[in-house]
Amino acid sequence: MAWKETWQSKVRRRFRKPFNKVFHSRHYFISRYIGTDFLLRPDGIGTLEMSAKIAEYPELTNFMRRCGELQPDIFIDIGANIGLYSCILLKNGCVPRAVLFEPDRLNLIHLKANLLINGLLNKIVLYEVALGAAAGCHRLVPGTIDGGFSKIAVDDLSGASYDVQVARLDDLVPLSGRKLAIKIDVEHYECNVLAGMPQTLSQNRCIVQIEAFETRNEVISIMTAAGYDLAASFAPNFVFESRVP
Repeated sequence: MAWKETWQSKVRRRFRKPFNKVFHSRHYFISRYIGTDFLLRPDGIGTLEMSAKIAEYPELTNFMRRCGELQPDIFIDIGANIGLYSCILLKNGCVPRAVLFEPDRLNLIHLKANLLINGLLNKIVLYEVALGAAAGCHRLVPGTIDGGFSKIAVDDLSGASYDVQVARLDDLVPLSGRKLAIKIDVEHYECNVLAGMPQTLSQNRCIVQIEAFETRNEVISIMTAAGYDLAASFAPNFVFESRVP
């Protein structure tokens, strides 16, 4: 399913792009989105989407609504980037606390700044690692356009890439009997992440949003086998919920 965008979002982006170019072309600036402040870099896809107030809006509002209904104990943000989901969910009271995972060096600085300016540092635990199928050390390639495109590439030895620690979610944050909200956005590494969290999925009631492009069918198969139904689709983001009430 191809990603589609509303005409309203297209108009907002078309207006915001030249505005940012004139007024925010050289310096970081703060923009407010869904009741949350974000320090944004002067360039980048994420900056345009967030300053235009359209960044993953359907997914975010659906996730916020379901969190309001399910009342999760913890939000687990895998691939937290600069904190779009964590900051908004925490700031709006959708979740009481969050556990974040982000291995990218630049994103981490940016993420901490956004948590700081929103007064959320006391509500989070931040792990500066990537998640995967097994513990170890892999190469991370920073995104060439935007920090959101950083990815694990096991065999990449280019000058831009660097080593990051990788852990299994089940080993690092063992949880059972909880209600969890989970977001996974890891640039084609989602199946590896899922392979490292079978206990989390089976021993808790979860709502899980996963970004999946080429791995869509594999992700759906993994989640179905784990006891989850596809509850909503905002391709490339897919939302799964536990079958057990």
